[in-house]
Amino acid sequence: MSTTDTATTAGPREEIVVHLGAPDELLAVDPLAPLHAAPGEKVRGMPGVDELLGELLGRPRIRRPRRVVLTLPPAALADDGVAARLEAGLRRWCAARTERVERESRSLWRQGLWSLRGGVALFVVGLVLSTNFLDPDVPQFLQDVLGNGVFLVIAWIGLWYPLDLLFFARSPAKREMRALDVLATMPVEVRPRG
Repeated sequence: MSTTDTATTAGPREEIVVHLGAPDELLAVDPLAPLHAAPGEKVRGMPGVDELLGELLGRPRIRRPRRVVLTLPPAALADDGVAARLEAGLRRWCAARTERVERESRSLWRQGLWSLRGGVALFVVGLVLSTNFLDPDVPQFLQDVLGNGVFLVIAWIGLWYPLDLLFFARSPAKREMRALDVLATMPVEVRPRG
């Protein structure tokens, strides 16, 4: 089993360090690990790539750290090709995750455009009804409640959801794509833990 500590050091030689118990913990976690772990032993709760991405996304600005450092027990480094496989696996995971996030972002955009049609209709109906109740012949109470209240809210609701999808709901996906671009190009160093 492995520790789940992610450590970073500040300064010009910034690194993102993830401690793995085995090479495959970079991309997957054994769901039964908590059942087999000894009492007090730390168990990995998420794949190492999720820790790396979370570390980048948790920063106020996504900057390029100097490198990714993956530590493994010395016995896991007996195979000479493990470092190259880990780096290649990280790059492939970043490419696949970027494709998925781009697909989700495009889906939100299409959903926003689709909902804009109905939203504009609701907006127009709300404004028309609102202006009808703002006529001077309508009692002041109905002008306040319906003309300046209920129907204006209905108009606002008509545009709120589509505009939220088009301009705000995609922001996390854009931020994640920037973090994935950074992660995909960072140098990877594999070290023995000790």
